[in-house]
Amino acid sequence: MEYCRKMDHPSNGVSIMVCLRPSFADEESHLKRSFHCEDSDGYYSDWKDGEILSFSSKSDGSSSGSTLHRWEISRIELFSLYGSQSVVSLQDFQDAEPDVLAHSTSAILEHFSGKGSRCNVALKALCKKKGLHVEGANLVGIDSLGMDVRIFSGVEARTHRFPFKVRATCEVAAQKQMHQLLFPRSRRKKFRSHEDELGDSKSQFSSCN
Repeated sequence: MEYCRKMDHPSNGVSIMVCLRPSFADEESHLKRSFHCEDSDGYYSDWKDGEILSFSSKSDGSSSGSTLHRWEISRIELFSLYGSQSVVSLQDFQDAEPDVLAHSTSAILEHFSGKGSRCNVALKALCKKKGLHVEGANLVGIDSLGMDVRIFSGVEARTHRFPFKVRATCEVAAQKQMHQLLFPRSRRKKFRSHEDELGDSKSQFSSCN
């Protein structure tokens, strides 16, 4: 079951290579504020700029101390759910900010998944419109630039990206663009006519009884 879930709803993978080195106090101003005086655990530090930051215990009077170390990132690789592998620039990583939908993704996916078969039919219709012949489709990701759909055809499974026309600036704007992709006006008319036919059939069945 877990294997099937990962196949149907894969996620991106990140490989980060780091090296461990002693941390210098002048690198992080908050370290100066945190360790300049005795803390709640009875540890204190006495250092000067440019020196390795260390702290020792006052309770047992020992002269031995502990040194703070820092993880320094040397390389980042992204293993995309699209099947590609790429190196991420360290500068881009440092300058990056969370996507505007970072905390809304789960709620949006749950909202559209709650539409059940109607959402599945709409996903397959969208794929067909883009020239993708699929047997099944799952909505697996969403961000401010577009949505990711896991598509299945025979034994093949892959992820396809459907970009938005413009970058979404909030959750409501993203849902609106998703709705326009999945349920365009022409498709909404088909759904309404199909629902009307079902309603007529039910009413005729009731009158016969």
